[in-house]
Amino acid sequence: MPSAREDYLLRMLQQAAEAIRRVRERLAGGAPATELLPEIRAAEGELLGPQAELLRRLDARTAGELLGDARRARLWADLLRAEADVHRQHGRPDVAAHLASRAEVFTAIADARERGSTNH
Repeated sequence: MPSAREDYLLRMLQQAAEAIRRVRERLAGGAPATELLPEIRAAEGELLGPQAELLRRLDARTAGELLGDARRARLWADLLRAEADVHRQHGRPDVAAHLASRAEVFTAIADARERGSTNH
C-alpha cells in the first residue's frame, strides 16, 4: 500500500502532467504568453512545493540534485520545455534556449537517478 507521501507525490505529478498538456494545447491554439506563463508558474509551484522559488534561482545542476525524485526532475524538465516553446513562439529565442538547456540538465539527472535505482 502506498504511503501518504507517495500518494501526495503521485497526485502532484499527475497535476503537473495535466498542466503541461493544457499549456501545449493552448499554445497550439495560439494563446498568448501572458496567459500561458502564469499557468506554467502555478504548475511549477505545485510540483516544487515551498522550495519552488529557491529551486528556480539555483543553477540547474544544484536544483536538480535537490529535487530528490527522478519523476519530479523529469516533469520540471517538461514544464521548462513548454515554457521554452511559449517564449520561442512569442519571439524570445534567447530565453527559450536558456530554459531548454536547463531542462536538459534535469532530464540527465532524472536519467542518472533512474539508472542508479535499477542497479540496486
